[in-house]
Amino acid sequence: MLNKSNYMSLVVLNFILALSACADKDRSPLIQPAASPAAEQAQWNKEDHSIRAIGTLPEGKLLIKPMSQAVAAPLGAPSCYGQETDLRWSGHYEAWWESSSEGGSSKVSEFPDDFEIVQQGEAPTPMQHFQLGGIDILAFVPRYTDCHGLETYFFGVKEGKAFPLKLMLNDGQIVPQISQIPHRSLQIQSEELVLTGGFGAGQEFVDVYHFQYDALQELLIVTSKEKVKYNDLIFDE
Repeated sequence: MLNKSNYMSLVVLNFILALSACADKDRSPLIQPAASPAAEQAQWNKEDHSIRAIGTLPEGKLLIKPMSQAVAAPLGAPSCYGQETDLRWSGHYEAWWESSSEGGSSKVSEFPDDFEIVQQGEAPTPMQHFQLGGIDILAFVPRYTDCHGLETYFFGVKEGKAFPLKLMLNDGQIVPQISQIPHRSLQIQSEELVLTGGFGAGQEFVDVYHFQYDALQELLIVTSKEKVKYNDLIFDE
């Protein structure tokens, strides 16, 4: 049986233990540690089947979409490739033509494996449209900005049919796409497509290409190339 002295000691001990428990609780962090960028990106990564770009004409629509599925994720960090909140898609993509008159759709071309697209939002990007040499031309740019040059693919539309439009350079080489300088739009001047090529660090001059459409070969062919000082270029606002 506890005497009065032992009872008072037990009460004091219990009181001290209770105070210690409260102090430990108060010292627990009010804000949980933030998830690492890698963990956040892993949570955001998802399969994606969405259309990433659309070229709209009266004859139909050209769609850029994944063959099976793609993966979408935030860019993750700001750089010359885009802002932290931009979205990046990667996968096996194709171009498809949906005819307004005939109905249905048909594959126009495929892009390289692990094709990458960077855009500022989830909405499909509209393609630039212009007319040259009696046909409609649609330009698809997978990334809206870049450190040196933007990959650019062209598609022709004639008599309700769409086809990939390759380019022939000065040396006779035929390529599926060409790099153009960021923030400077394609132009049509005197029945020629004018495109300003990409550039690298320390480069003083930039190549400006002039293309004409060759209907027989269904190619955009370089007719001339000039070198322009980078500081003399006028960029889009």
